[in-house]
Amino acid sequence: MNVRPLKIFTVASVVPEELSFLERLAYNFWWSWNRKAESLFATIDAMRWERLRRNPVRLLKETPQERYRQLVGDASYRRLLEEVERELDAYLGAPPQVEWKHEGLVAYFCAEYGISECFQNYSGGLGVLAGDHLKTASDMGLPMVGLGLLYQQGYFHQHVTYNGWQQENFLDYDFSLLPIERVLTKDARPLTVTVELPEGDVHAHVWKAMVGRVPLYLLDTNISENQPNPMYQNITDQLYGGTQETRIMQEMVLGIGGIRALQALGIEPAVVHVNEGHAAFCTLEWTRQYAQRYGISFQAAAEITRTQTCFTTHTPVPAGNEIFSLGLMEKYFARYHPQLGLSWKEFIALGQANHGSNDEGFSMTILGLRMSNHRNGVSKLHAHVARTMWQALWPHVPTDEVPIVGITNGVHIHTWVASDVAALYDRVLGPLWRERPHDPTVWESIVTVPDAELWAVHTRRRQRLLESVREHIAYQRGYYDDEHRQRAIAALHPNCLIIGFARRFATYKRSDLLFRNWERLASLLKNPSRPVVVLLAGKAHPHDHASKEMMQHILAGIRATGLEDHVLFLEDYDLGIARALVKGADVWLNTPRRPYEASGTSGMKAALNGVLHCSILDGWWVEAARGDNGFTIGRGEEYASTDEQDAHESESLYQLLENDIVPMFYERDAAGIPRRWVQRMKMAIATLAAQFTTHRMLNEYRLGFYEPAGALGRVLTRDRARAAQQLWQWKSSLEARWKTLKPCALDVPEQTFTRVGEPIYVRLVLDCGAMRPDELLVQVYFGPVNSRGEFLSAQTANLSCVRIEGSIATFEGTYSTAESGHHGVALRVLPYHPHVPNTVDVGLALWIDSQDISAAPTH
Repeated sequence: MNVRPLKIFTVASVVPEELSFLERLAYNFWWSWNRKAESLFATIDAMRWERLRRNPVRLLKETPQERYRQLVGDASYRRLLEEVERELDAYLGAPPQVEWKHEGLVAYFCAEYGISECFQNYSGGLGVLAGDHLKTASDMGLPMVGLGLLYQQGYFHQHVTYNGWQQENFLDYDFSLLPIERVLTKDARPLTVTVELPEGDVHAHVWKAMVGRVPLYLLDTNISENQPNPMYQNITDQLYGGTQETRIMQEMVLGIGGIRALQALGIEPAVVHVNEGHAAFCTLEWTRQYAQRYGISFQAAAEITRTQTCFTTHTPVPAGNEIFSLGLMEKYFARYHPQLGLSWKEFIALGQANHGSNDEGFSMTILGLRMSNHRNGVSKLHAHVARTMWQALWPHVPTDEVPIVGITNGVHIHTWVASDVAALYDRVLGPLWRERPHDPTVWESIVTVPDAELWAVHTRRRQRLLESVREHIAYQRGYYDDEHRQRAIAALHPNCLIIGFARRFATYKRSDLLFRNWERLASLLKNPSRPVVVLLAGKAHPHDHASKEMMQHILAGIRATGLEDHVLFLEDYDLGIARALVKGADVWLNTPRRPYEASGTSGMKAALNGVLHCSILDGWWVEAARGDNGFTIGRGEEYASTDEQDAHESESLYQLLENDIVPMFYERDAAGIPRRWVQRMKMAIATLAAQFTTHRMLNEYRLGFYEPAGALGRVLTRDRARAAQQLWQWKSSLEARWKTLKPCALDVPEQTFTRVGEPIYVRLVLDCGAMRPDELLVQVYFGPVNSRGEFLSAQTANLSCVRIEGSIATFEGTYSTAESGHHGVALRVLPYHPHVPNTVDVGLALWIDSQDISAAPTH
C-alpha cells in the first residue's frame, strides 16, 4: 500500500533576525564574485559550504540553530555582515559606469547560464560566457535582463567507470533550495506564459535569479498546468537533452516564450542580443508583436526587429549549427506561423540559404543571421571562418565583406581572479584594476612586482589546488579503485609542474593530442628530478559517442602505461573544478584542431592568475600570443590532412614540453625561484588581462552593436513605425528598379605604374534608369592581387556624384595605395538607404566590368 500525505511542507532552519541579511544576500549572485560575501557563508560551515557546491540558500536552511546562536554572539562576524551589507547597498545604488541613451534595455537570450556551480544551468563555455556577460553588465550599470530556460535536471553529472566509460546521471533539482525565486503577479499567482504547440498550448512559469543588478528570467514547463501532457512538462527537463522534438520545443519556449515573458513583465527592450542560434525564434515573436502593435506587415515589422537585434554565432563546427527538418518545422509551427502573415515558403525561407527550398532544412543560425543587422563571431579568426561559412547568404560581395565582425570573448575578472592574487593586485595596481580592468595602462606596473612575491603567491595557489584535487579524488568512485586512489593522492608532489588540461571532450578539441606517444609522454612525466602532473577533466555530450570513445581510449591508456600517478582524471568537471584549476595550475593546455575553436575562454581565466597558456594558434590565442606571454604549439600552418596535422602538432607539443616548458619551470636560482618563468607570468598578466576581460568585450558590444541598434530602432518605430514601412516599401520596389541601371562610361587608370600614395582618379558615368543618384553608393574597390589576378585583400573608397543630367549621373573621385606591389582596381554600385546600416544587406550589387562597361545587375 502506498500512503500519500495529506499535505507537503518544507522544514528548514530559521535564520535569526540579527543575521537576516544573509537571506537577502543568498538570493543575489553578487556574493559569487565578492570574496567577503562568500566568506560570510563559508564561515558558517566551510565543509558543508563546499559539499553543497557553495549553495547559500541550502546552507542557510540546513545550518543548525545552535550554530546560528554562535554567530549571533560573534562580534567579528556581525561586523563583517554589516560591512558586506553596506557594500551590497553601495553596489546596487552606484551610478552607471557607462552612458545608456535609450528608454528600453538590452534583453540577452541564451540557452544556458553558468553563474555558480550551485546552479547547474550550464554545460560549458557558452553558459559560462553568458554568466560573465550578465555579471559585467551589472558591474558597468548597463541596463540588461537575461532570458533562458530553467532545467529541472540541469546538465548531467558525470560518472566514469573503471574502464574509462562515461555514464550520465541526471538529478532532479529542488528549486526551493536554489538562489532563485518564482515571479508572481499582483494577485500572488505565478506569472505564466504560453506558447502554441501541436497538441495545445504549453504553459511556463517565470523564475528570477538576480545577478547583481541584472535580473535573469528563466522559463519552467514542469508545472501542474501541463500535467495533461507529460511531454510538455518534460520540455525543460534537461539542458541539451532529449530528441530533436524536445529541442525544437525547448527553443520555441525559449525564443517565443521569452519575448512573451518580457511582455508580461512590462519590459520593452531597446535591443535584443541572441547569443547563439538556440534562441533565434525570439526574432519571430518580437516581429509579430511589432506587426500587431502598429498594424503593419511582418516584412515591415521585421525591419525594426533586424535593426534592434544582435546575433552572436559561436561555432565553426557544422554540427553545432542546429538545423530542423521541414517536417518537424511544419508539425510544430502549424499553429504559430499563420500568425505571422507569411506563406509557408516565405516562412521557411527565413532559415534557409536557398529561399524556400524543399531540399534544405531550417537553420537556426541562418534565422539569426537573417533577422539581425548586427552579427559577430567570437574572435577575429572565428569571424573570418564564419564569413566563409555563410558566404552563400551574401553571394554578391566578396567573403571579407560578409557582414559578420569579430568581437572576441572575455572573462569576468572579479569571478576568476584568485583572492590572494587579487590582494597582490590591490597592493601593486591600486583600485583601478577593479574599476577599469579593460584599461591596458592599469596593468603595466605588474612588471614591478618582485619575482619572489609573485612566486610566493602562485605557490600558495598551487598548494590549494593540490589540496582540492586530493579531496576531489578521495570522493571519486569508479575509475579509481582504493589502491589507485591512494597512490594518486600520495603522488601529488608539492613542487611538481602542474599542467591543467580541462575542457569539453569533443573530437575537434583533440584531448588525445597529448597522448599519441605513450612512451614519450611517460618519459616526460616520470622524470624523478623534474616530475610533471597533468590534471585532466571534461565531459562528453551524452550523444557524442566518438568523443566518449576518445575519453575511454585516453583513460584506458593512462592505466595501461602506469601513468595514474601522473595524469589524474577529475570526474564531473564543473565551475568549482575549473576555478581551482585556472587559479592554481602552472600551465593551461589547449589543443584544438585549427580553426574549430571559435574563441575559448579558460586560458584567459588562467592568464589573469599568471598561469601560462600553451595552445594551438586558434581562437583567442591568435590575437594574444606574442612569444613571451605563454607558449604556442606550431605556427598556425595548414595541412593536407587531419592525420598530418595531428602528427605534426603532437610532435610540436612534445618538443615544446621537453625543450622549453619543463626546463624553464625547473630552472631555479639560489633562492629557488624560476626567474624566466616568473617573467613570463608577469608578461601574461600585463599583456592579456585588459584585452580579454568581459569589460572590454561588453564595451565593444555596447558601442558597436547596442547603441546604434537602439538609436535606429527609435527612428523606425516613431509615428507608428512610419519609417519602417517606408524602408520595406523601398526594398520591395528596389529589385525591379535596379535592373534599369546601365553604365555609360568609365575612366580607370590606364598606366601600368604609379607611385605609393599618389592619388589615382576614377570616374563612372551611369544611366540611373528608375533609380535616383542619391540611392546609389558608387565605390572603387582596390587592393593587392596575386599572380592569377585575384584580390588578396581589398579596400573601398566612395565616389562622389558631381553631375546629374536627366537620368545620367557622373561619379568621380580618387584613391591611393599605401603599399607597393601588384594592385588591382574594380568599380561597383550598391543600393543606399540611410536606415540600412550595412549596404551589403540589401542583397544587390552591380560590378562594372573593366573591359566592357555594359554589365548585368547581380543579386
